[in-house]
Amino acid sequence: MISFSRFVLPNGLRVIHHYDPDSTVVVLNTLFNVGARDESPDKTGFAHLFEHLMFGGSKNVDSYDKAVENAGGSNNAFTNNEYTNYYITVPAENAETAFWLESDRMFQLNVNSKTLEVQRGVVVEEFKQRCHNAPFGMLWHHLRGLLYQKSPYRWPTIGEDISHIENAVLSDVSAFYKKHYHPANAILCVAGQISEEETRTLCEKWYADIAPSGVVNSNIYEEDPAAEGRKFMETEDLSPNPAVFMVWRGPAFMDQKSAALELFADLLGGSEISPIYTRWVKENPVFNDAASFYIRNAGEGMFVLYGVLNEGRNHHEGEQCLMQTLNDAVTGACFTERHMERVKNKATSALLFEKASLINRAQKLCYFENLGNVEEVHNEDELYRKVSLHNMLTAAAGTIKPDNAAVLYYHPKTTS
Repeated sequence: MISFSRFVLPNGLRVIHHYDPDSTVVVLNTLFNVGARDESPDKTGFAHLFEHLMFGGSKNVDSYDKAVENAGGSNNAFTNNEYTNYYITVPAENAETAFWLESDRMFQLNVNSKTLEVQRGVVVEEFKQRCHNAPFGMLWHHLRGLLYQKSPYRWPTIGEDISHIENAVLSDVSAFYKKHYHPANAILCVAGQISEEETRTLCEKWYADIAPSGVVNSNIYEEDPAAEGRKFMETEDLSPNPAVFMVWRGPAFMDQKSAALELFADLLGGSEISPIYTRWVKENPVFNDAASFYIRNAGEGMFVLYGVLNEGRNHHEGEQCLMQTLNDAVTGACFTERHMERVKNKATSALLFEKASLINRAQKLCYFENLGNVEEVHNEDELYRKVSLHNMLTAAAGTIKPDNAAVLYYHPKTTS
């Protein structure tokens, strides 16, 4: 159990306090309820751009990283389709420094032409390296594009097109900040060796005067109708081997079927003893690598099944092999109650190891608060424990159907 208390400042900032007497540090984790799905279709990649801009200094802090270093701390951030998360860790005696730094960049970020030019260059270069110059670099562009036509989940966090960041102007960036980066659209978790009383005092001192500059994100988005019919794409990629990827839309994070599909994916192709890997990499080497996994999102999830083909094998053969084993698994030919117990123990053990980290605990508290009920953090392992073999196979049969798959064939990119 993760013990915590919760309060809300008059400006809308939700604060969660988690006391850990065994820690010598304090963590401030700030989740902003904005991700890639909140971008305009012609201005994608802005959420990721802001992950970089937030380290460019603020009204009273010229160099954020230098101030963190001087306090003996460390910091980082990450962005996904649904939210952006920042965290800072400092020695307990320097806790107020963290409040000062985090509140100042929420109050007034130093967004100007110079910082935009610098960070835009960094993000553009990252896009080129990750998407244009790496194996399977455009994978999520292709897969999301196959799955969605209307939903803002149709582009990855890094953005749909590099030109959107290359052409970003200061007025658009400033408007994005004002709309999303304000206290009413944020969740702050203060964790570690700091009392609730001190947390309240420091929050009121450093955050209470920050006025909300926008409304709370509604998290309501345009949706695509249920998938019907096989969707197909064939393209080249920077890979030495051809590959087959298959993906399906699935239920959201807190849906019981989401946990069931995560367990099913792990059993089907999550290890070197899984049926997918054993049959088609070890025993009959159609692939040199093959796996499956389920991505659990606050919105829709994604079930992914893939194989990287060996020389002399073709895409159609690879797809048939994957589907053969998938069908065997869905119809109950591959897994027993013993398999279920093993995979559930693996999942719940991973949760225990995650919670050993103070930063992870702080992030989980923010995440479940953003989902709508922070108390659900106590029930996370129950989502796995309640999944029976029958439940799992039913969820898989209802989600992973041959006639609603999005299929991608990759060919090694030809060189001139």
